[in-house]
Amino acid sequence: MRDYKNVKVPKSVRGGARRPSGKKVRTVRASARSGKSGAGIKGPLLKALAAVLIVGAAFLAWHGYRTLVRAEMFVVAGVDIQGVRQIDEADLTRIAAVFTGQNIFRASIDDALGRVRANPWVKEARIHRRLPNRITMVVVERTPQAVLDTGEARFLMDDEGVVIERLDRAGTSGWPLPVIAIRGCRARPGEQVAAGALNEAMMLISEITERGGWRPEDVTVKADSLESLSVVYAGLEFKIGSGRYDEKLRRLAEVMADASRRGLEIAYVDLRPERQAAVMVKNARDNGKIPNNKHQAPNRFQ
Repeated sequence: MRDYKNVKVPKSVRGGARRPSGKKVRTVRASARSGKSGAGIKGPLLKALAAVLIVGAAFLAWHGYRTLVRAEMFVVAGVDIQGVRQIDEADLTRIAAVFTGQNIFRASIDDALGRVRANPWVKEARIHRRLPNRITMVVVERTPQAVLDTGEARFLMDDEGVVIERLDRAGTSGWPLPVIAIRGCRARPGEQVAAGALNEAMMLISEITERGGWRPEDVTVKADSLESLSVVYAGLEFKIGSGRYDEKLRRLAEVMADASRRGLEIAYVDLRPERQAAVMVKNARDNGKIPNNKHQAPNRFQ
């Protein structure tokens, strides 16, 4: 019996075919290739689907818009106007006519605002839609503060110096307002007066109003220039000049009180000098300058 313990088996015979063998498979690359293939298909599909959705949404929007603008329920049924006291009824009718028969979504708010603001009485206006078929217009009117007398015509004017409306002579009595006289002044409704002394005249009227005791409709301020600024009241003329109105009106009250005590009939008072008032009297009892004193004037001159 042979001992096979120490027998060397040649390499060519040593179970080369029997030894198990294996291959390395790169599964990651295979998956990547599979993914690229899927993405190549899905990309165009997603784009096509997005395009379809966009077109569909646009069609629905357009269809909805056409439905809205043609629907009877959205045709403007009326215009609600707030804040109007002085604007003529015919002007309001013309303004509201802009919306007649219009679809509430297609009605031009800007065009309507332009028409409203063109009216000299209108200081500010707002317009908005109120679904389903109403338009609301809120108007802030100008408030007349004085009557402008140009020598040729008279006009209502607000505190900003904007001319509102031309008055006939008889119509002035309906407005108990002070008068600002500027001869040859250019005045057109809706435009601001560009006269140099107008602002000072408005300030003087404001001071007179705050003091009280004056009948506004009997006050006329001559404002041809700053130097000649004067007040005509109760048949008397008081030369004021520009600035320091509170002080000058106080001095005027003292002068008028003193003249009343002395029984003087005054033609005019010049308050433009710095420290004293120049007074022209009609009678000769005490002609000349009247010194300031602490006597109180009648209520209408306080």
